[in-house]
Amino acid sequence: MKFFRLNFWLLLLISSFILVSCGDDDNEPDQVAQTNPTPDVPSDADAVVAAIEVIAALPPGTPTIPGVPDIALDVANANFFSAGLNSSLVNVGTVSLNGKQLQNLSGNTYINNPQDIDTGISTGQKNTWEVAGANGFAAFTHTTSKVMPAQVKFAASVGDTFSTGGSITLTVQSVPANADNILWVLSDGTRVVTKESKTTSVTFSASEVGTLRATSTGLVQAAAYNTEGQTFGGKKIYFINETVDSKVVTLN
Repeated sequence: MKFFRLNFWLLLLISSFILVSCGDDDNEPDQVAQTNPTPDVPSDADAVVAAIEVIAALPPGTPTIPGVPDIALDVANANFFSAGLNSSLVNVGTVSLNGKQLQNLSGNTYINNPQDIDTGISTGQKNTWEVAGANGFAAFTHTTSKVMPAQVKFAASVGDTFSTGGSITLTVQSVPANADNILWVLSDGTRVVTKESKTTSVTFSASEVGTLRATSTGLVQAAAYNTEGQTFGGKKIYFINETVDSKVVTLN
């Protein structure tokens, strides 16, 4: 089966206000470019909707709040295609996740309000999507048969600094329950290297790491996900449930 990687606005809140880290000799903040770790979806998709729970570690040097070591946020995203995957997006009326209405942004991308980081997404739960329907899409309400994966978490061995001169190994504490697979991401903010492996550890080869530039605002991510497909009014809708651990790192 042919697949296509769909681009989601995954880390909406983080990328919209831009996490910053200030160097000792630089008063200007460095922008942290975020990636969108979303799984491949089959090419027969007419729409893809995603419920994502993100844990993002604060960049080194960022002022912290006692008892709040990480940023936790929910991201809800929905895209409905005019003529199949990779075609233009269409307006399908009101779209809601777990009773909370998403915004229809310019270009007909649906996403939750960036000021609302709690959309009722929790690990171990099923998610309910409601779509009013329009432009060839029938109205439907669907509660996912699969539940949100447990929160994926990096192991303590995943530090804050990595060398681009050799291979890089990323490790999570365990394979989260209810995950179909894990998508691993290594990025310098411009270039992105990914692997999919339902294991507790993956290694990016020296040749893969060598494509990345040195930066103080690199990124490592692990995304545990599951996917299910349903058909409504002749349209194939894919539902993604995902948890993400995200960490800003230095690549040198």
